[in-house]
Amino acid sequence: MKNVVIFILAFVFLISCASRELEHKLLDIESYIAARPDSALKVLDSIDRDLLSTRELRSHHALLHAMALDKNCIDTTTFNVLQPAIDYYIEHGSPDEQLRTYYYKGRIYQNQDNNDLAMQSFMRGKEFCQEASDTLTMANLMFAHATIQYRIYNIDDFIKNNLEAANLYSSIGRTDYELLSLANALDGGILNNDKSLSDSVW
Repeated sequence: MKNVVIFILAFVFLISCASRELEHKLLDIESYIAARPDSALKVLDSIDRDLLSTRELRSHHALLHAMALDKNCIDTTTFNVLQPAIDYYIEHGSPDEQLRTYYYKGRIYQNQDNNDLAMQSFMRGKEFCQEASDTLTMANLMFAHATIQYRIYNIDDFIKNNLEAANLYSSIGRTDYELLSLANALDGGILNNDKSLSDSVW
């Protein structure tokens, strides 16, 4: 009996150590995923899913995998990868985790050309922008939301979201995306025949 207890305790200890090591690995991937999404995707694909022994690990891996696919311009139309994050983070995630989950959920709906559900996801994601700290995802959400508003010819909100995105991109030094958002806002100003706005954007 004593040997069984020792074995169980040793097994639990090994599982705990392996979980901590995997979590550190995922946090490391998260630190460079924006700059090196191709490397991040390779490492994520190399992780044995059977080692993701907790809901937290499965959710974190799923969200990072969805992020890496999106940042590598691999447009997925199924929720197979993201589903563990949706199942866990929607109810139990931090504001950043909820923001990211809704954003990537919306991106998948966009890839399906389901603009109604994409819009709903982006609007839910916006609810966490006040508490979240992930400025890049906030800006990306505003930009993606704006593309749908352009399609349904909601030009006022298209302009507003692009201007908000531009400010967010500017705050983190992403001048490339900032200029793209400002160019979109300028197009909206021209469509609305709003010379004042167009001049201010210029």
